[in-house]
Amino acid sequence: MRKAHYEQIDETVYQATLDNGLNVFIIPKRDFQKTFVTYTTQFGSLDSKFKPHQSDDFVTVPDGVAHFLEHKLFEKEEVDLFTEFAEHDAQVNAFTTFDRTSYLFSATNHIHDNIIRLLNMVETPYFTEESVEKEKGIIAEEIKMYQEQPGYRLMFNTLKGLYHQHPVKVDIAGSVESIYEITKEDLYLCYKTFYHPSNMVLFVVGDVDPTQIYELVKAHEDKRQITAQPDIVRDALAEPSHIEEPYISESMTLQSSRLMLGFKNKLYDLTDYQRVKEDIELSFFFEMIYGEETEFYQDLLNDELIDDTFSYQTVVEPSYSFSLMTSATTDIDQLKARLLNELDNKLGRLNDQEAFDLLKRQFIGEYISSLNAPEYIANQYTKFYFDGVSLFELLNIVDEISLESLNQTALKRIDLNEMVDSRLEMK
Repeated sequence: MRKAHYEQIDETVYQATLDNGLNVFIIPKRDFQKTFVTYTTQFGSLDSKFKPHQSDDFVTVPDGVAHFLEHKLFEKEEVDLFTEFAEHDAQVNAFTTFDRTSYLFSATNHIHDNIIRLLNMVETPYFTEESVEKEKGIIAEEIKMYQEQPGYRLMFNTLKGLYHQHPVKVDIAGSVESIYEITKEDLYLCYKTFYHPSNMVLFVVGDVDPTQIYELVKAHEDKRQITAQPDIVRDALAEPSHIEEPYISESMTLQSSRLMLGFKNKLYDLTDYQRVKEDIELSFFFEMIYGEETEFYQDLLNDELIDDTFSYQTVVEPSYSFSLMTSATTDIDQLKARLLNELDNKLGRLNDQEAFDLLKRQFIGEYISSLNAPEYIANQYTKFYFDGVSLFELLNIVDEISLESLNQTALKRIDLNEMVDSRLEMK
């Protein structure tokens, strides 16, 4: 195992790559009552077109396969995994995002047993045509439930307006139509391709002995007799720089109408480190414009143009980048005008050094506080690992951010002409 100690935050990471390609990370946290474990594959909803191992041709699978697989790996013949974990003092769960699927448990006891249980769960797929057909109905109801949530509906309406063909515009779970196209063969193909150890990360954080955990996992994985595989060839996800549709409006049963403005940010080649830096810079930029501490936010609140649903977010990834701002409102057009005017006035022109310094200190404080939460460490470490950096590098990255660099990044990324006005109107 390799050992890395981060003096600034007093954290130590043990890392090893097993013979079959599995990357194992262990962070010992003395006196923590809870241990948190994640087993994650770099396979998300974006990965619908790829080359299977030992194939020269791309294949395309229906939207929603990654999420469907997440559901199916909990199903075993004559075994209730949720009950088994619970009987061993553990709570098990999973989630799927655009770029990864993670299986996880938190436990206060039986850590070694639960790790093996999690590994076995993910490593032994069990699909039958009958069970796949049954699952389609369950996931269809889940999709319908999400679509009844105004915030969720509004976001994917906006993404459909921003993107022509990029799969980020598609619901992570797929559509009711697409999941009924999924076959048992699709599931096994995606499992064989993306659930290979070379494409996966096991992360353990808690009051554990790193050597014992490593030896436990290595012995288990050696029994599988799997050899490491090269990187998976995925679709390049080409996408025009301009938006698909500037205006989207839909009626829905609501107490207040809702507005979301979406911006299709510019893409350009960057190192992983620089891309993460720009992601944080854009987050700082919008916080300085629209944050709760700003006079602008208080004015919107006092004028009853926003409520506690007001939020904003920015995403910077290799193949897509967007910024969103949204709220329920009594006057959509006035809120839109005010938001755009403030953005136009402040784009590249932020100059409040005191507010910027305070924002950096708040970020650092929240970051250090989060390192006391094993859930945060496990999920975020894996996310940033797939992004190409270490979670424990964030302080160095933030230290390099200045008011000038923040303004420059906002000017380079944000294109006011590539905007979607997305609305949910009251019926």
